[in-house]
Amino acid sequence: MSDKKKTEGQLSIHTENIFPIIKKWLYSEHDIFSRELISNAIDAMQKRKVVDASVNEDDLKIEIKINKKKRTLEFIDYGIGMTAEEIEKYINQIAFSGAEEFVEKYKDKQSSIIGHFGLGFYSAFMVAERVTIDSLSWQEGAEPAFWECDGSTSYTIDIGKRKKVGTTITLHLNKDSDEYLDFTKMRELIEKYSNFTPFPIVMDKKVINQKRALWNSKPTELKDEEYKQFYKDIFHDFNDPLFWIHLNVDYPFNLKGILYFPKVRNQLDLQRGVVKLYCNNVYVADNLQEFIPEFLLLLRGGIDIPDIPLNVSRSFLQQDQNVKKISKYIIKKVADYLNDLFKEDRKKYEQYWEDIHQFLKFGAISEESFYEAVKDIILFKNSDNEFVTLGEYRERNKDDKDVLKVLYASGEDSQSSYLKMMKELGKEVIYADTLIDNHLFQKIEMVDDKTTFSRVDSELSDELVNKEHTEILDADNKSELDILKEIFEKGLDNTNVKVDVKRLKDKEIPGLVIFNEFMRRMQEMNSIYANQQDDLLAHHDFVVNADNKIVKKLIKLNATGKDKEVSLLTKHLHSLSLLEQKNLSGKQLQEFLDNARKVLELI
Repeated sequence: MSDKKKTEGQLSIHTENIFPIIKKWLYSEHDIFSRELISNAIDAMQKRKVVDASVNEDDLKIEIKINKKKRTLEFIDYGIGMTAEEIEKYINQIAFSGAEEFVEKYKDKQSSIIGHFGLGFYSAFMVAERVTIDSLSWQEGAEPAFWECDGSTSYTIDIGKRKKVGTTITLHLNKDSDEYLDFTKMRELIEKYSNFTPFPIVMDKKVINQKRALWNSKPTELKDEEYKQFYKDIFHDFNDPLFWIHLNVDYPFNLKGILYFPKVRNQLDLQRGVVKLYCNNVYVADNLQEFIPEFLLLLRGGIDIPDIPLNVSRSFLQQDQNVKKISKYIIKKVADYLNDLFKEDRKKYEQYWEDIHQFLKFGAISEESFYEAVKDIILFKNSDNEFVTLGEYRERNKDDKDVLKVLYASGEDSQSSYLKMMKELGKEVIYADTLIDNHLFQKIEMVDDKTTFSRVDSELSDELVNKEHTEILDADNKSELDILKEIFEKGLDNTNVKVDVKRLKDKEIPGLVIFNEFMRRMQEMNSIYANQQDDLLAHHDFVVNADNKIVKKLIKLNATGKDKEVSLLTKHLHSLSLLEQKNLSGKQLQEFLDNARKVLELI
């Protein structure tokens, strides 16, 4: 038995008190203490595997014990342990780093060393008013050492009671940290921060961590069911992912990971993506945009980058030369995978399209390199219910003009009169039924000045007009077209609406509303970003079909002098045409319903 006496001292630091610094600036979340202490324990066991050939790896584990009565948390490991001298060096003299020295000494043998013992250990004082260490070194003849500190710069070192090689860290929790005495809370922290650590983490005789991160395996070693189950376990999703991309690179940087494409069918689902960043299987953060471009955050997955610190900072990311390379690599891998899928199995790619199209379009808009990589595999559904690329549309709709005009509609049930006429003319129309499509069209138009997009209601094609009719002039030198123009201008009494009268080949249509393409796009974007109340589409053209039966009756009705009835019918016909193109405001809808009732009274 050693006769070494208990010693007391002051922590060797370069400030009066390091604890306020730790609590306020070094760590933003108190939960981090569990990650740091577990990482230190893993470090210690990794080191023991290197230096102690006699160690049984099955004995290497981390135990976490909760004592509600004593208000303590114990973190117990079976790692390399420490002597009193090592505690003095690595715990008291905070400026030293045990991991750095160890790596240098055993650089030819060392396994993965997660972190630096010094400052990480002191995160315990965010939740504890007093912390003790009881440690027994692996070195032959070593005696256990005990260390205690109450959060001031004073500490005590004495002989410890530890019987087995390893370290026990006991946190005597402060009054604000009752939540960490709850088994469920601690299990959540383990699953969040330390789920893939290489040693078992045991609480209440149960192994809590999953232990195996699939990205550490080769794709050839894994089955699809393993990928799917891993996804469900990590993201608590009952649905299978659509597919996944396994990342693995060791030069010029080290990175492993798996990115999953979840099933995304609506706008709300777009917010559910989570890409977790790890350092040697220890959780660091979610959705760090310095590594993961914003559009990829619609995905789910995990990426492990060993060369970043656990407490990664924005300044570190801004200075690190590999960050941009990593981001470019991830973008390229995703684009390559999608291109390969498109080329190898077009049918399966089309089946995935409803779930991946918003992700892919968003990426094309926001990231130039991604746009260049995927521009030829962006799909559109056409009026024949087929998927087409822009290249395929261009090939089928060539004409003598330099600029390709791509015709589109808001959906299968929108602009139905126009779609009917276009189909009769044999014109191919694509559907743009999501808000992001307008942004994509503008992106393509900016990059490719030989392509423009035009909604079918943005102009009246000459091919829809019957030009063979010979107009007859009356005694006032007016044609039927002139008379109808006057009737509708007077009846509508709306300076925002420009009336034009044509003879359409489709006689069933009484009239068509024409919206300026630019103004309509502006209206849609303003409604998204600025919540603008002004109706930019109030200014539009109304094309009256002179060959429609209802319209022809208006000429006869007007000749009888029934101005009120004429005005009512002209407004109703205009509202019917408008309703096909856009949602009516509350006031417009009420006026439409009022007019509809009055029209019925004329019968």
